[in-house]
Amino acid sequence: MRTMLLDVTPSRLIATRLLGRFWAGAFWGPTAPLRLADLPDPPLPAPNWVRVRNRLCGICGSDLHQIFLDAGLDVAPLALPSNRRIYLGHEMVGKVVEVGGAVGDFRPGDRVVRWGRADDCRARGRADLCPACQRGHRVLCQFAAEPMEHEPVGGGFGDTFLTPASTLLPVPDDLSDEQAIFIEPAAVAIHAAQRRPAAPGDRVLVLGCGTIGFLLIQAVRVLQPECHITALAQFPWQAEMARNEGADAVFLSHEDGYAYTARLTGARLYEGRGGNRMLLGGFDLVFDVVGIEATLNNALRWARAGGAVVLVGVHLHRMKLDLTPVWYQEVDLLGAIGHDVVRWQDEDLSTFELAMRWMQAGVLRTTGLLTHRFPLEDFRRAFATAVDKERFRSIKVAFDLRDR
Repeated sequence: MRTMLLDVTPSRLIATRLLGRFWAGAFWGPTAPLRLADLPDPPLPAPNWVRVRNRLCGICGSDLHQIFLDAGLDVAPLALPSNRRIYLGHEMVGKVVEVGGAVGDFRPGDRVVRWGRADDCRARGRADLCPACQRGHRVLCQFAAEPMEHEPVGGGFGDTFLTPASTLLPVPDDLSDEQAIFIEPAAVAIHAAQRRPAAPGDRVLVLGCGTIGFLLIQAVRVLQPECHITALAQFPWQAEMARNEGADAVFLSHEDGYAYTARLTGARLYEGRGGNRMLLGGFDLVFDVVGIEATLNNALRWARAGGAVVLVGVHLHRMKLDLTPVWYQEVDLLGAIGHDVVRWQDEDLSTFELAMRWMQAGVLRTTGLLTHRFPLEDFRRAFATAVDKERFRSIKVAFDLRDR
């Protein structure tokens, strides 16, 4: 088995963090947690497990946060126990090559995508499901940090991986591999859009034009065709793409977002001492897909009284936030992580299943989102391309793991 992993022992983390301040090559050096390893092929550890051979796997922003150790040690999730070895890559599509004796839903040759991290109640084989797993939001499993009898081996950044069959979903034959790697991020976008559904006539702002942002624009549009969607992009080429994905209006991050919001929504803009600014009025609904301190502070101030901000972006650092809009303007601040089970056309569906249906129906498009492919051995260039969006115009960068 060839697979990419992070060895998160304290000595490696500390050494790489220190060296990384002065030398970018520290993240690939001999002390770095990241390595591409050749491991012995392990047997299936239990009869309800399967082995999957990867075909294509996208690089997610969360992968980059881990690779470049972009996380504060004092944020809440890092208080939980974690594995000393992390296998990277979850936006994958692959084929089942081996099944355990208790697996009835899959057989060798089936194309699959990965549902989650294999740490929820169903993956553990628990008879009594926690409340989150009962309703289908398995990412919020309350047993996720408990020790497991068998740990998954391998990830999407590698040739194969082992996982419980309950973490996989079959891919329809009429979806290509290139579409399939967007099923997981599309499921995330649909869940985010459902956290506070837009109403007819709502003015919606999507902050951030990456993969999730583009898919979120489409998801909001499918769920509510009669809303007005504005996107905030960093680069002009992203703005053009946002319009193609369904945004009615776009402005750029270097522009005055307060003045723009006032013009677009009819809000009143006030300026106080020291450049302090506030709007009365604004967007009905804001999705912050970036999630850093600056964008979240702006999102809270650009939402109208009684509006809502949905935090979608991942930023694993403590932030200094002005939360006065939450009480002074009664702006709701909601979080969104992973996928969920939602109600759609009188049917309860996982957002994975809904993403696949929308792709099949052509209402959720992925054309143009996959911009770069690399072999696994060229991972340094792949990660650099994923990070430098201005230079490479990258949206989704993927490892192509198919036999050539």
